[in-house]
Amino acid sequence: MRIKTGIGSVALTMTASLLAACGGGGGGSSHSAGSYCDELKTDKTYFESFSGSNPDLSKLGDVFTRMHQLAGDAPSNVAADWKTLDGAITTLESALKAANIKPSDLAAMQNGQMPQGANLQKLQALAPKLEALSSSGVSSAADRISADAKKSCGIDLSSS
Repeated sequence: MRIKTGIGSVALTMTASLLAACGGGGGGSSHSAGSYCDELKTDKTYFESFSGSNPDLSKLGDVFTRMHQLAGDAPSNVAADWKTLDGAITTLESALKAANIKPSDLAAMQNGQMPQGANLQKLQALAPKLEALSSSGVSSAADRISADAKKSCGIDLSSS
């Protein structure tokens, strides 16, 4: 069924663009300015493992958890941007849950396998929701987070 691969691809693309805010290539190091910077530096390395050609989607739930944690720990100068990014992640999680799909199911969906118990009707409604999340507001927030990470923490989150 074409929707299996299509939804999986859209979810994967959306997730990859959200993760771009927290890790791409580029290396940058400087001194850390507190626990947020330390956490960001650690998570950048973790998120980079998702930027390759064969990401381990079974750990996507962990990625969501780490992104929520960063949003909660963000300093005031980027808190609103993290709130925007976190809202997009929450929307993605909610849409997957409504379709009875776990983040770890996305890998099988990329291979054309429909998860048992998936709600096809909700699954069909998932693609437009995910596409709406790739708005310029989310992208702009990710850019500001990346710029602040470089300036405040000495961490380069930009893609290589």
